[in-house]
Amino acid sequence: MMPASSLNLAISTLKSAWEKDKKKSQNEDSNEGSPKATSLPQSLSPPPPTPKPSLPTIPDGRRASEPSNDLVTRPPRLGRLTSDPNSIGPSIGPSSIFGLPERARSRSTDRRQDPLGLIIVHEPQRSPPCDVIFIHGLGGTSRATWAKDRDLGFFWPERWLPFEPGIGDARILSFGYNANFATAGSAPITGITDFTKDLLYSMKYAKGENLEELELGQRPIIFIVHSMGGLVAKQAYVLGKDDPLYSSMVSSISAMIFLATPHRGSNLAKILNRILAASIFHHSPKLYIAELKNGSQTIEALNDQFRHLAPRLKIFSFYETLPTSVGPKKMIVVEKGSATTGYPNEISKSLNADHHTVCKFDSNQNSDYISVRNALKTVITDVCGTEESSIGVLEKSPTPAEQLQSLLGVCLDQQDDLEFFCKRWTTGTCDWILSHSTFQSWARDEEESPTILWLHALPGSGKSILSSFIVTHLLRESLCVYHFFRFGEQAKRSLSNCLRSTAYQIAERLPQFYYALKALGSSHKAMEKADPKTIWDTLFVSVLFKMKLPRTVYWIIDAVDESDHPQLLVELMQSVAKSSSPIKILLVSRQNADLISTFDRLSIIVPSVYLPCEDTKRDIRICVEKEVQYMRAPKNFKSLVIERLVAGANGNFLWASLALVEVMKCNTQEDLDQTLETIPSGMEQLYQRMEANIIKKSHDRPQDRKLGHTILVWAACSRRPLVLKELAQALQPDFSVMLDLQFTISRVCGQFVVVDASDRLVMVHQTARDHITNTDSILAVDATAGHEKIFTKCLSALEGSTHRRGAERQPGALEFVRYAVTSWAYHFNLTSTDRDEPLLQLARFLKGNSVTAWIVSLAQQNQLKVLVYSSKIMTLYVRRKRGRYALTNPLLHRLQDLDLVDSWATDFLKVLGKFGQTLMTNPYSIYQQIPPFCPEHSMIYRHFDQQAPDTPPLQVRGITHKVWDDSLGKISLGTGTQTVAVVCSGPHFAVLTGAGEINVYDSTTFDLQRTLAHADRVCAMGFSICSNLLASYGFRTTKVWSVKTGNVMHQVRNPLASRAFTITFAAENTELVIGSNDRLIRVAKLTVANPAWSTLHAGLLKEETTLDRPVHNVPWRIAFNAPVTCVAVSYRGSPLCVWSLDPPELIRRCMRNQEYAGNAWTVVDQVIWHPQSEEVVGVYMGGQVFRWNPWDDTQQELQANGSILASSPDGKFFAVGDSNGTIKLYNFYHFALVYQLSCENLINDICFSPDSKRLYDLRGQFCNIWGPNALLRADESVDHKSDVTSEIASIPTAAVSEAVAEVRDQVTAVGIQLSGRYQAIGNEAGIVNLVDCAEGDHALFELCGSEVPLSIAHLNWSSDGGYLASAELTGKVVVKKVQLENRQDASAIPIFDVKLQVSPDGIKQIMLDCEGDRLVVKNGPTITVWTSIKGPMPASHGISITSTDTVWIKHPKDPSLLLAFGPAQVVLHRWDDLSEVAVFDILNPLSRPSTHTGETRDIIDQRHPVRKINSVHANASGSHLLIDIVDVIVTGQEHHTSILPTSSLRPSPGQSRRPLSPTLISAAIQRQVEISLGLLPRQRMIFLDKDHWMCSWRVGANPATENIQRYYSLPKDWMNLECLKLCALLADGRFLIPNNGEMAVIRSAAMSHW
Repeated sequence: MMPASSLNLAISTLKSAWEKDKKKSQNEDSNEGSPKATSLPQSLSPPPPTPKPSLPTIPDGRRASEPSNDLVTRPPRLGRLTSDPNSIGPSIGPSSIFGLPERARSRSTDRRQDPLGLIIVHEPQRSPPCDVIFIHGLGGTSRATWAKDRDLGFFWPERWLPFEPGIGDARILSFGYNANFATAGSAPITGITDFTKDLLYSMKYAKGENLEELELGQRPIIFIVHSMGGLVAKQAYVLGKDDPLYSSMVSSISAMIFLATPHRGSNLAKILNRILAASIFHHSPKLYIAELKNGSQTIEALNDQFRHLAPRLKIFSFYETLPTSVGPKKMIVVEKGSATTGYPNEISKSLNADHHTVCKFDSNQNSDYISVRNALKTVITDVCGTEESSIGVLEKSPTPAEQLQSLLGVCLDQQDDLEFFCKRWTTGTCDWILSHSTFQSWARDEEESPTILWLHALPGSGKSILSSFIVTHLLRESLCVYHFFRFGEQAKRSLSNCLRSTAYQIAERLPQFYYALKALGSSHKAMEKADPKTIWDTLFVSVLFKMKLPRTVYWIIDAVDESDHPQLLVELMQSVAKSSSPIKILLVSRQNADLISTFDRLSIIVPSVYLPCEDTKRDIRICVEKEVQYMRAPKNFKSLVIERLVAGANGNFLWASLALVEVMKCNTQEDLDQTLETIPSGMEQLYQRMEANIIKKSHDRPQDRKLGHTILVWAACSRRPLVLKELAQALQPDFSVMLDLQFTISRVCGQFVVVDASDRLVMVHQTARDHITNTDSILAVDATAGHEKIFTKCLSALEGSTHRRGAERQPGALEFVRYAVTSWAYHFNLTSTDRDEPLLQLARFLKGNSVTAWIVSLAQQNQLKVLVYSSKIMTLYVRRKRGRYALTNPLLHRLQDLDLVDSWATDFLKVLGKFGQTLMTNPYSIYQQIPPFCPEHSMIYRHFDQQAPDTPPLQVRGITHKVWDDSLGKISLGTGTQTVAVVCSGPHFAVLTGAGEINVYDSTTFDLQRTLAHADRVCAMGFSICSNLLASYGFRTTKVWSVKTGNVMHQVRNPLASRAFTITFAAENTELVIGSNDRLIRVAKLTVANPAWSTLHAGLLKEETTLDRPVHNVPWRIAFNAPVTCVAVSYRGSPLCVWSLDPPELIRRCMRNQEYAGNAWTVVDQVIWHPQSEEVVGVYMGGQVFRWNPWDDTQQELQANGSILASSPDGKFFAVGDSNGTIKLYNFYHFALVYQLSCENLINDICFSPDSKRLYDLRGQFCNIWGPNALLRADESVDHKSDVTSEIASIPTAAVSEAVAEVRDQVTAVGIQLSGRYQAIGNEAGIVNLVDCAEGDHALFELCGSEVPLSIAHLNWSSDGGYLASAELTGKVVVKKVQLENRQDASAIPIFDVKLQVSPDGIKQIMLDCEGDRLVVKNGPTITVWTSIKGPMPASHGISITSTDTVWIKHPKDPSLLLAFGPAQVVLHRWDDLSEVAVFDILNPLSRPSTHTGETRDIIDQRHPVRKINSVHANASGSHLLIDIVDVIVTGQEHHTSILPTSSLRPSPGQSRRPLSPTLISAAIQRQVEISLGLLPRQRMIFLDKDHWMCSWRVGANPATENIQRYYSLPKDWMNLECLKLCALLADGRFLIPNNGEMAVIRSAAMSHW
């Protein structure tokens, strides 16, 4: 309803205008000349715009912008928002007499300037638990409605709610729509439904300021609505529920808070329309005002629909109690009876306000505000507490910071490192660096100042303390990021971690970089798995260095020499010279020859300066003075101690600190004298003295010496520093529980080991570790023996954890187990191959139950990637061990144990590749659900088979493969479809077909996302860098598609007779670039309204140079490099050429190293660019593969018989497909073959997945996904960074691994007997096989074959199993009598056949009756029946009728009847003549009548869904049917599954047409159903869910109280379209699904026991 002030304003404006000689008002809010009736105060001038906050952090990085219907904006804030919740405005003045501060009012001069659409009012720091949306009423706006006197200082959704406990965590939005009734001119056809459509559209499609998705519907939604806004909200809930596009989003609406909403209308609506009609300013009556009157049909219809849905919502209704001034009168605008719904779940309350002020408050202490606030807090608590059950959200959405952490794979411990060193800083030290001229020169933000400063010093000289001081200083006023390499923790030596951590810190402070990384994230999800060079190029060179940043970025890297790749780090810094913004880098390290040489090369490219840190005496003196002041000694003696220590330190802080400890222990002056005299002058000598002291103290306590040595082993050899709890558990049971472990450590280990602020055990310094691992004393730590000891302890902990159950486990005893889970492989790799003990221990571990328990732990900790690392380590160990065995006595070899380790190494990779998603969903599936699907010779299957009972809980029979294959998935694009090309980027891969259709799939689940129909043949396609766009180049047009929505974003008309060889995005996805057959490079700018192709440098590719024979420069292949700065072009009649695009010039021709066929060059058939270098990889005509650097003209060549080429995104591998269907995988750097996969079918195209761990190939109608071990083991991304990583990477594969993909004739038809023993399977070779489901291994055996080897299209049994009908693709239908005494004597005798003219739609169904005497064939829309086919004179011509869009089944109870199911009705037919017996109309909920009027459907549903019957399944008894009806829409399919009792489908005398009401399953269950399979006893509905788990649900159960039961998950490589169409459920719960030409029979004991 309208605010009363708006009505007053209208009346007053009319009177005022009449008095002013019909002068039109220029501003609705102007009071000039208006009578006193206007209730709004005089406007002030608009306030100055608030400057944008500089550099906000990630969680709140959005900024205000101009309002837009498609862009969600945050309104500008008028003044600084105080953190005090009692603050009521930006300008605080003296206190008023009421104790509230007086303030200057800041009002909008024209409320029509308030933005339309959704605006973000408040964005919390963390991911919000819910969204609160404000909707104004008639004449209101998105901000002014909620602000007293339209003063935005009182805009309480922004000013007060964000500071309310429990409310401030929610995201708050406001929706504005054009409900200004006082506009002149003709009335637009606008009603409440139109406003509703705007609301739904904005909620679905509005974007943030950086075009990020709002993701409304991912969490509960709460509406706070005023007046007519309440009707808009109700209508949105009603319309959206029934609209497939909006239903999932609208289902998240959980509560509504109504403020004076006229649920039953208001008398004022009629008054206002009369005034508008009489207006001399041509104000016209409004439809939406008429809809607000009492008794309005719109309101009555809305209430009737809403009352059925209201019980699902939390409802609060507030009503006005004060009259509102309306002209000369006062009245209640919305009476209580109209402002409340009367629903049982409604809570109503009065407010001491009129219709205008019911939504405006003068302070956050106002009683009405408190009432509304408390209602909102209650609602948030209720809906967020039941969020999981109400809308099915399993977990909260991650915060922006968490999203970035996930993208980059970082753990936020940099702050801990900084604090660690800052705590060791002494006041007064390190400040000399700030005044040093070299440092000042580097730190100056000037173009001529040096970019890189190398600060180097000797070990122990306080470099890290100095670095922390510099960081702390720069953080105060600058954008500073930092990283501390730590020698004691392998992960903190990782250069990859350093780069990812730095990128995170920059993104945290620079929103523009954050949004760039977020956009990049979809195509680079595997950033944590990338090598340092890839990370550097992707995040820094390609993104950060191209940005214009608002200020200088300072980057401090400490202990560069302790990195795992120090020289590479310095070499990467050369790219800093390309940065568009100032970046200052400080590198701190020790000095060595390699670094000196690397820095010298760097200084040639990047301005660099060196700063040796040589004079640290002053800082050492300050530190010593601070400590010595606490010594109880004469002042002169303290001075002597200070001088002696400073002089003895010789610039070494570590020496001084260790010597101080010794000095402070002295009790007498004599002790001090002796200590000062005997303290050695060098670190090595000091360590020896410390060592001697420990040995001396433990001389009479051997247990202390043993304990000290053990702790030193852990400190020196652990993969990462152990916390004290972990160490305490690791020491048991060898040592007793210690009362004070930290004190014990200091006593038995002296100063070699310290416990840091995080209670972690660390060596005092790297030099101390070096000493203790190289000394020859009894405290010496043998690193190899130490790793073996820790490895043994890790396996012991894992085995002990497996054996202990429940109460036997000690509380808190899992800390060390968590370390063991992720670290045993690291220590195993560093053991000696000279000893067999580590091998024996690992073999024992792999033979027991602990190995599966370990996999469970990895899945629970989200650490399944450790399987890859462990497999890699085990394979390397086996290789080294076999090499060792070659030199020793064969009788001593442990070959069986070695083979065991090697086999498990393979299993780890395969389990992760094929079942990783299943393990993450259910970690315990490794025990029973996964092993039955593994090959019989795999270790995981053998382990399961040895321990399984006589009747295993899960059996998989009928599959004959014995060993692992490399298939991860196989997708069919449909019979007869020809695949052309495949491209992959981010979370998607796309397959192009010969018909010009592009199928986009999810790269993780392989599910089809959408199909893009280009409308003509496509010759090139490519993803954008962020994978959110896909471009396709057709014969007539080029289209740029939104991958998410499937909409065409841009369309470009192509030049005539021009065919593109390649198409790519450039200039940050704002341009398209193509290379075409007419020897031109063209560019289309996507930033203009109508993009068009323009030629880029017409002279490119046009050079005519005569070689050794006539040249015909017609391009054959064209490829752009990654930054689109160069292009490689191969020709049929001339050498491969590489051109620079800017400047446009020829770089070089590719000439072979030796003459070939009398020529110095050869035609290049395929060419690609290496993604990480300037080299080109190609295939010569003849199959030779070469790599060529066009800049230095170096070339390498090998014979591969190649015809197709692809490179992995990380550049480590390239794949070659040959003419025999074999894929060969080569290591790029070694240029050596590492893997090959043999397969019979020819290859159309190959590409790698974005993470370089999978291969996609196209063969015929199939897209295959392969996961070769060579790619999985090449993953160097795991957290176990150490020298071993380089070792693994540098060792080429000793032997090429080979795999064979056996291709069988694929299953094309299945004939199922629901309760029968034999099932029929037809394949593409025309052979019909049978599978015996009663006994044996369920292997296929042949029954018969067709005369022509063409696919069997359909199979169907008679009910008694004596006859089998088959239909071939040619249209031949045959009925055979089947005789089955045993497999050997099985036979099939033809008794009837007919040859049909196949409809364009093909033969859809065939059916035999119970006794095999009648045959029905559905040929397109025509149904034909043949009778007496077993007799001596079968009918030569059948009886036919037309039945479109139907699925036919035999009546489960009446053998004389047939059922024809359509989307809207079921028709009963007789078998004999197909005559119609009865018609049943399917009523709600399946055929829901639209709740939208004809004119409103255009926005609510623009897709015109086509409803069709998908499947009908009868249960074994025939008592019920499971019906699946599907709505086919542009955005996908929506299923409606229902249960129907067969008893309702009986003919009734005198009633030829009756209604039918199936029972629709609940929406919560429907959302999880992927494929409905059937019904089992006890009303269990069986289905495959979205993750392809076999599930059941008891029909009629409450989803909130009774969960879906899961039994097993199908492997991803079984999930292709044809297999899923042919799968079937038997009456006893066994499940049949084809797989590579065989039929898998799966039996779950839990499903069979019903």
